[in-house]
Amino acid sequence: MILEHFLLSVNETNCYVLGCRESGQAAIIDPGEWNEQLAAFLRDQKLTPRVVLLTHGHTDHTGGVSDLKRSASATVAAHPDNPLVEKPLRQGNVVEVGTLKLKVVEVPGHTEDSLAFAIGSEVFAGDALFAGSVGGTPDREAFERLTRSIREKLFSLGDDMVIHPGHGPATTVLIERVFNPFLMA
Repeated sequence: MILEHFLLSVNETNCYVLGCRESGQAAIIDPGEWNEQLAAFLRDQKLTPRVVLLTHGHTDHTGGVSDLKRSASATVAAHPDNPLVEKPLRQGNVVEVGTLKLKVVEVPGHTEDSLAFAIGSEVFAGDALFAGSVGGTPDREAFERLTRSIREKLFSLGDDMVIHPGHGPATTVLIERVFNPFLMA
């Protein structure tokens, strides 16, 4: 598996490229912008974008979708409530990219269309969970929904799981379960 991280200038949003070496297919997670750096990486690695995975619908995570679609024939896969969705995804669905299989995890709260994507020991959590924080929510009810979904769904993936957030550095389930002040019981 090829995993590459790009820090985009749009609100310092993290974008990730997952590539299957065997098939040359790629998934692009949260393309907040489409730029030459991303395009050059795909060319250099001989990867063809097959699917765009959106963790939620905020423009700092989706702003590059239309430009990407003009240059590649990738399908946009997201929660059914995401206005850009072409392939709707729900809890437990599996997205196949060549030999890679990403499991879909619904983590509502930051937005109602929030998804995470898990593969092996990696989870791409969007703005649900950050190193030392959680995504912003509009009210207390949404905050409780978010923290419950993090505890029940993301933490259940295992302490060694590496969390790749939508902003900021990577972390692990163990670190966030033990030290995240928003998630302490």
